[in-house]
Amino acid sequence: MNFSCLHPRDQIVATMERIYGRNMTTTSGGNISIHDENGDKWMTPARVDKGSLRRQDIVRIGKDGACEGLHPPSSENPFHLSIYTARPDIRAIIHAHPGALVSFSICGHTPDTRLFPEAWNVCGKVAFARYEVPGSNQLGAKIAAEFSSGERPNCVVLENHGVVVGGRDLAEAFQRFETLEFTAQTILNAKQLGEVHYLSDEQIRTLQ
Repeated sequence: MNFSCLHPRDQIVATMERIYGRNMTTTSGGNISIHDENGDKWMTPARVDKGSLRRQDIVRIGKDGACEGLHPPSSENPFHLSIYTARPDIRAIIHAHPGALVSFSICGHTPDTRLFPEAWNVCGKVAFARYEVPGSNQLGAKIAAEFSSGERPNCVVLENHGVVVGGRDLAEAFQRFETLEFTAQTILNAKQLGEVHYLSDEQIRTLQ
C-alpha cells in the first residue's frame, strides 16, 4: 500500500505507533503534523496518550485557523505553523524526544551525519535551536529561522528539548527522524570504543 494514499489522520496514527512502539518518545512527548494539498493542517492533539492515539483524535486546522476535533491541537502547534510558513516545501513535521537525540540536545551538540553515506544522504547537515519555552511563539520563531537559514536544513535539534524533522511528506520525515536517531545512537556507542571517524569532504562530494 502507498502510505501517501492514506488519509492524513491514518498516516499520523501509524507513524506515532512506530515512534512510540520503538521507545523514541514518551506518552506525553512529541507531536506530528501534515500540511495537505487543500491548505489544511492535521495534527496530533494535546494531552492524549501517544501510546493509544486514535484516528478520531487527530485535529484538523483549517486555512482560517479554526480547529476541528475532539481535542485541542498540540500545545506546540505554533512552531509547526511557523515552519510551514517559512518552508513551503515542507509538508510534514515530526517532533519527538528520542533518547540519543535528547542527550545531544542537553549537551548543546548535533549529530554529525557524515558518519556514513545513508545518514548524510537522508538527513544532511543538522541545525541547532537555542532554548525557548515549549509551546511559545518565541520557540516557533527560533525553529523556523533555523529551517529557513542559508543551508535550509531539514533536521533541527532543540536545546534541552528534543528534535524537529521536516519532509515533503510524512514518510520522508519519518525516514529522516529514524535515521537521525540511529546516527546519534551510533555516535554515542562508538565513542565508548574509541575515536569516531567521519567521512571526509572529498568522500561527501562523491555522494552528491
